[in-house]
Amino acid sequence: MHRRGLLAGVLALGLWASGAAAHNHDRDAAERLQALGEVLPLQDILTRVARDYPGQVLKVEFEQDEGGHCQGPGGRAAGCWRYEFKILQDQGRLVKLEVDARTGEVVRVSTRPLRRGGRHP
Repeated sequence: MHRRGLLAGVLALGLWASGAAAHNHDRDAAERLQALGEVLPLQDILTRVARDYPGQVLKVEFEQDEGGHCQGPGGRAAGCWRYEFKILQDQGRLVKLEVDARTGEVVRVSTRPLRRGGRHP
């Protein structure tokens, strides 16, 4: 159990160090769109995610969906936004979630078990 906590801490530190500039850009974009009423606050999304996908959040990204997979009231939405989460769950399972930032709906889930030696595929 201590090993898993150590692994999570090391992963989080590495992610923080490599993504600090991107994180600030993501946060600024999210705050701007939240003020315009275009997206839900991250805390609201985190509350929903924690309820349905318990674990330690290792990474959060805020990205614009360039693939045109979002639907708006009149069909395809122009430039919808997604929150992407990486969550370390019990037994070392890594869960990756994509959540529609406007509605809070989970639109994609993938899971991977922890490999021998403490690494994810």
